[in-house]
Amino acid sequence: MATAQGTDRFDVIVVGSGGGAITGAIVAAKHGLKTLIVEKGAMWGGSSSLSGGGMWIPNNPVSVAAGLQDSFEEALTYMETVIGDVGPASSRERKVAYLKQGPEVIRFLQHEGVQFVAAMEYPDYYPDKPGGKIGRCVEYAFFDKRKLGELGKTIRVAAELPMPFHSGEAHHLPKAFTTPGHFFKTMGIMGRAMKRVTGQQLVGLGNAMVAHLMYVARKYGVSLWLNSPCRRILVEDGRAVGIEVLKDGQPVELRAGAILLAAGGFDHNREMRKKYHGIDGWSVGNPDNTGDVIQQCMELGVDMALLDDAWWGAVSIDPAGQPYFILWERSMPHCIVVDQLGQRYTNESASYVDFGHAMLEQDRKTNGKAIPSWLIMESRHRNRYIFGMAMPRFTPKSYFESGYFIKARTLEELAQKCGINAPNLLATVARFNEMVEKGVDEDFGRGRTAYDRYYGDPTYPNPNLGKIEKGPFYAVKLYPGDLGTKGGILTDEHARVLKGGVPIPGLYATGNCTASVMGRTYPGPGATLGPAVVFGYIAANHMVKLLKGGSDAA
Repeated sequence: MATAQGTDRFDVIVVGSGGGAITGAIVAAKHGLKTLIVEKGAMWGGSSSLSGGGMWIPNNPVSVAAGLQDSFEEALTYMETVIGDVGPASSRERKVAYLKQGPEVIRFLQHEGVQFVAAMEYPDYYPDKPGGKIGRCVEYAFFDKRKLGELGKTIRVAAELPMPFHSGEAHHLPKAFTTPGHFFKTMGIMGRAMKRVTGQQLVGLGNAMVAHLMYVARKYGVSLWLNSPCRRILVEDGRAVGIEVLKDGQPVELRAGAILLAAGGFDHNREMRKKYHGIDGWSVGNPDNTGDVIQQCMELGVDMALLDDAWWGAVSIDPAGQPYFILWERSMPHCIVVDQLGQRYTNESASYVDFGHAMLEQDRKTNGKAIPSWLIMESRHRNRYIFGMAMPRFTPKSYFESGYFIKARTLEELAQKCGINAPNLLATVARFNEMVEKGVDEDFGRGRTAYDRYYGDPTYPNPNLGKIEKGPFYAVKLYPGDLGTKGGILTDEHARVLKGGVPIPGLYATGNCTASVMGRTYPGPGATLGPAVVFGYIAANHMVKLLKGGSDAA
């Protein structure tokens, strides 16, 4: 095996290239530590690059400057309330570290020239709970990819979007034809496409996030190796001393003073999904996320937690055979979600992680009758709202030819085509329509909170409720998909990897390869990326103290 020599020696090695990874690399390199990012894939950015790009960071300076009234105490009350006591991954110490360091991360990155935008309309996912707020999500400003030079060509992208936009304004798009306000907001978003005529290559969402961060990282001389998977973590005398990577087809042993693991979860490892989740998995996360680093840590005897959980949400399998994350489509009026028995079982407008948990639980209760479930829509849903990339009143032929959309003149016919219990479906719809008349979902509370209404239609008395009575009717299969897995390596409040409850000197971790501080829930928009970045920042600052003459002690 080759051992890196000379210029290939590094002080800090970061495994992975998402938001948390790059943030950690920036901190280390700014303090004069020679830093390398190794990326398994041919593209960098990880699941962060495929994401909405928002970070849930309470009391952050961008949102506060935009008018948010928030405090550490309110945020901690909220996190303690909605997360609860689910083990050491979301200990009070880790919550406190996250909430105290979160605003500091934003200030640090602002000082480095990173620009942010406050998502002031975006609610916490439980805004009615003590300490809940609207406007805690912060996003990265649009970024001209040309500034990255050749590196801009290898940024991971989900699909080529015609215009950049922020996740905090995305709720206007499906409602573009419902009110003048939503229409003009959408036209403003679409107008950004004209920037490309001038040669600009503006990107938004997760692409903007990782592009901003990588631009800063390169300024500080951070090296990036693509196509370089980590094959083994080197530990000697109880201390992490390096990693073995495969570079240009050859194993290379790299030595370093500290290692930051930020390599994503096991979204696309079917065997691990079967073992820990009981399903194959339908993930929209980075396809390179196969849990390699988690397995390597398991071999070292590292502490693990929350392996049975994920950042759940409903997905459909689109005409191209790819999972598509269903968000606003299930929240709008004139639709419900039922299992194969024709029963509603949850609030269709709930946060995606709650919806995913509900589907999994219903499948257990019904002995396999909720995977897949069915999103049932009537004509007004299709006539008023965008579904995926399908405009209102126009559904591409591929949607029907592929079986993605099932269409029928009557609910009875729709039930027969979908294999749904028809009498139960008719009874469920009748009950639902009665509640729509009252404007209150007495069964599941749909439309009760600001989060529910965020993706609803404001022209309705209850923005999330509309009768299902006018054909034609449509159905789409739903599966328990995810944005990534959220269980793995257990770390402390300094992001140090634990073994037997004791930190392994020199070894840190952040992001979806770790057990999330958010426990089994999702407090608000960006509660995946927020901890990844914040604990990457925390880890790197601890490394700096360690490598600049300090000790492993906190």
